Amino acid sequence: MKLFARPQDDLLWRIEGTPSFFEFELGLNEPFFPLEDEMVFNALAGALTRFTKEVWPQYPDAKIILYRGSANFSSHFLWSENQEANFALWKEDRPTLDEAQLKRLFCAEAYLAYFQMLAHKLPDEQPITLILDMENTGTLAEGIQLLSPERFEHFQVEGFHFQSTMGICFPPDSECSSDVLQELNAFMHTLPHFRPVYETHLTEQWDGLDTIYVLPNALTERGKRKLKGFEAAGGVVMGLEFLCNGKKVT
Repeated sequence: MKLFARPQDDLLWRIEGTPSFFEFELGLNEPFFPLEDEMVFNALAGALTRFTKEVWPQYPDAKIILYRGSANFSSHFLWSENQEANFALWKEDRPTLDEAQLKRLFCAEAYLAYFQMLAHKLPDEQPITLILDMENTGTLAEGIQLLSPERFEHFQVEGFHFQSTMGICFPPDSECSSDVLQELNAFMHTLPHFRPVYETHLTEQWDGLDTIYVLPNALTERGKRKLKGFEAAGGVVMGLEFLCNGKKVT
């Protein structure tokens, strides 16, 4: 059931039956949503607080969807002078990436910080879901980098699905330069199917995988140790640049 909870909505929610989910319409996917407007935030926070106090106790098993829309938050981001300055500082220590990808990553993190503040107004015991549309998120590799669980660790993310016994290991952002993403992107398009896994969450994500492909020059020492654990459990690790010879990463 969709609940309209924008500042202009009356919050007179008419709930029928026993909804299996509540999806909030907060205007978060509208063009140039004002992330820095305190009055807008307070209005949304008040609506979510009302839901938690008055509605949630009657339907404690219902799923909560906070956002449904594009994962490319830069497509509708409001670039104030303050945000421009924040972006300039934020990208100083980042690897060399296409400017459009840097903006996608920055805007995603800005929105996720906002989502997290809103989530504090919702029941603590209930996971909060984001349903993301992955169109217009750059190359396949850029889109997968954007979806890193490091960014979305406080939410359940839906809207896309990868199913395979072959995994491709994505390095942390600190190792994801344009060259790395281009190599990963080119390799992914040679596979009939694959499942992305992230070095930072490798041990939680390798269940069901027989093989993990990696880019050795983008692996951290921690990643190498995790991959040794995968091999010890019977998995096979393959380095992308050695695939023609079938060699494993050492």
